[in-house]
Amino acid sequence: MRYSSLDSEHRALISEHQNLKSSYDTLQSGYSSLQSSYDSYVSDYGALRNQINQRTLQQGVKDFITPLETAVKSKVLQITGGWSNPSDWNEFWTDVKAMYDWVVSNIEYRYDGLSPILPSSPSGNIEYSDEMWQFPKETLNLMKGDCEDMAVLLTSMILSYGGTKFGGAECISIEGSLGGHVGVQILVAGDKLTILDPAGKYYTQTWYGSIDSKDISTEIDNWLNYWQSEMGNDVRVERVFSNDLDKSFSSTSEYISWMYSR
Repeated sequence: MRYSSLDSEHRALISEHQNLKSSYDTLQSGYSSLQSSYDSYVSDYGALRNQINQRTLQQGVKDFITPLETAVKSKVLQITGGWSNPSDWNEFWTDVKAMYDWVVSNIEYRYDGLSPILPSSPSGNIEYSDEMWQFPKETLNLMKGDCEDMAVLLTSMILSYGGTKFGGAECISIEGSLGGHVGVQILVAGDKLTILDPAGKYYTQTWYGSIDSKDISTEIDNWLNYWQSEMGNDVRVERVFSNDLDKSFSSTSEYISWMYSR
């Protein structure tokens, strides 16, 4: 009789254990599903945060230069018809000036509004910046942008036009106590420089108004002097960047030395 009772209790315990294991397995499966959903949420939020904050914090600035973007390539072809003879540098400079003129005439200057900066955690506070960068295809779509948007677009267009044969177009950023600005530079053989500044309606030119290249030191001083009244007497070169380059400078002298050494 005693054995029968113990056997019954044993079977009851086995059944209870199986029930508990089944419940545990169900809970474990639910936990795993919730963990997977949480991990996806964290990953998606991180990707969204990077995408939004890239525009305001200028992280990954090289990503904004997009010469292979379809919209950029189409616009370059529409304006220039393409570089028909890549050994003809007169054609190159004529078409560079045509692209510059197109940006000046067709992209309306628009000041940035407030743009959000997302916190590292969704529970954090959103901050706002009055500086926002656009990708070239967005500037072409909106037909509006500020100085860096125009410079990024024009740099992308020139690189798209020149392909692998010519890769010298870069954005150049200057800053002073009263503000900052971005234009485009092309380093030319013989330590010469061409500046194209569509937002400022400035370009390196001859006395007759045709596009030109001048000594690096001379031309960068010309351009800085052009902006001195608006940006302050302390205006200097701050940064040069393109799709494969991002270099900062502590002074214009450092920039000039670097340019001559290239």
